[in-house]
Amino acid sequence: MRANESMRLIRKLHSPDSKRVLQAVEELRARGWLSDGSLNGMSLQYVHLEGADLYRASLQGADLQHAYLDGANLSLADLQGANLSNASLRAADLSQANLAGAILYKANLHGARNLSAEQLSQASRLRSAVMPDGSRYDGRFSLPGDLALAETDNVDTRSAYAMAEYYGVSPETYKRGQALGRRARPGAGSIPAGAGEMKRA
Repeated sequence: MRANESMRLIRKLHSPDSKRVLQAVEELRARGWLSDGSLNGMSLQYVHLEGADLYRASLQGADLQHAYLDGANLSLADLQGANLSNASLRAADLSQANLAGAILYKANLHGARNLSAEQLSQASRLRSAVMPDGSRYDGRFSLPGDLALAETDNVDTRSAYAMAEYYGVSPETYKRGQALGRRARPGAGSIPAGAGEMKRA
């Protein structure tokens, strides 16, 4: 009974009607299914969750490719290992969200709020992502998923010029990103509006 009801609500998340989707989110929350792992590993491709309250949602390993999460509240959400390739997270609140192992390939993070360098440095892939300040990701975190794919594509990961081409940025931008990334890894704060520096906590 519980499984049937939870699946009914999860299916509602795929509705093109945003009102129905938001109602489903609230129903899932009321029953405790938003945070208990019921959504872990679920296929949620192309879902319209704009403005949804996903506070403390557990979405470990969920397939959120091409999902619309603009303006969503993802604070303290568990997105560990989630696939957010091509997802739109414009102006989403990602305060303390767990992005460990998350795939953010071509994700749009423009205007994303409360997103730290430390969080992003734990992701698996960020290649071709749009950063909170609107710039293209420059490879500064040397993420394992990005590097593994580069090696698969026979990119010389030791060459700044080859890696700059891989990330689609200029060699100067790549080198600057690498220098900033090294400074940020021990612990950093919010991604700033400008592409040049990162604020520390």
